[in-house]
Amino acid sequence: MITDRTVALRRLTLPGYRGPLLLAALLAALVALPEGGLHRAMKLAAVVGGMFLSGLAVAPLAAPLAMLPFAFPVLLIAVVVIGATVERPLTRPRRPGASAMLGLALGCTAVVLGFTLPGWDYGLLGVGGLTLVGLPFAWLLWQQWPVARNAESPSGRWRWAVAPLLLAATVLTVTQTDPAEARFALARPALTDWAEHALATGTADRGWIAGYHVIGTEFTGGGVRFAIGGTGAFAPHGYAYFPPGTTPPAKKGYYIPMGDGWYDWEENDRF
Repeated sequence: MITDRTVALRRLTLPGYRGPLLLAALLAALVALPEGGLHRAMKLAAVVGGMFLSGLAVAPLAAPLAMLPFAFPVLLIAVVVIGATVERPLTRPRRPGASAMLGLALGCTAVVLGFTLPGWDYGLLGVGGLTLVGLPFAWLLWQQWPVARNAESPSGRWRWAVAPLLLAATVLTVTQTDPAEARFALARPALTDWAEHALATGTADRGWIAGYHVIGTEFTGGGVRFAIGGTGAFAPHGYAYFPPGTTPPAKKGYYIPMGDGWYDWEENDRF
């Protein structure tokens, strides 16, 4: 018996949905394996991209020249692909389809998730940034493909408003709020139980605890601290708990008080 759910699942296997499915699988892999090789590759891409943007901010007059090496390959590929497959002038882009909107939503989700960890998860930020930058180019190129031209335009003028609204919501979330603080507030009770149990028994469990992938636990100064997998660009980053009567040790990293014995902790930069 064919149900609406069966039809929906079959639609996800169509070529137009394979991109969002692959992106969702990539995000799941990065979240599940924050110390894996794929995550390190995405982190490197994010760090390089951040350095590039920082250079443009320092020297804005050199921005057009600095962008030429990146824009030229894209333009060249567009000219070759469109020139080889399109026999008539370029057409106006049609309304964004479900696959484009899903890809945009996943890219925004990756960016927000990247900011929910202390020191940020540069692997997720790398995937989100590449998606938000590359998706518009891919969508515009696809609109000129013969298959896309012959397809029916998605219904609903509201589709044009989805992308600006998603991007605006993402920008407001990461600039007007502190996603890392909000996530920690939800996990604080479970993390406090874990830290007090570790101090009482002298053993600190690793793995997934209260939604964080805890690694590198260490007892120091009468308290316990731990790094979170995937965080930080050049040094581990995590949290530390010091009960009343204890204080963070000097010269053992950077500690920012968060209240109730908790600290935002970062190890000394190794770079």
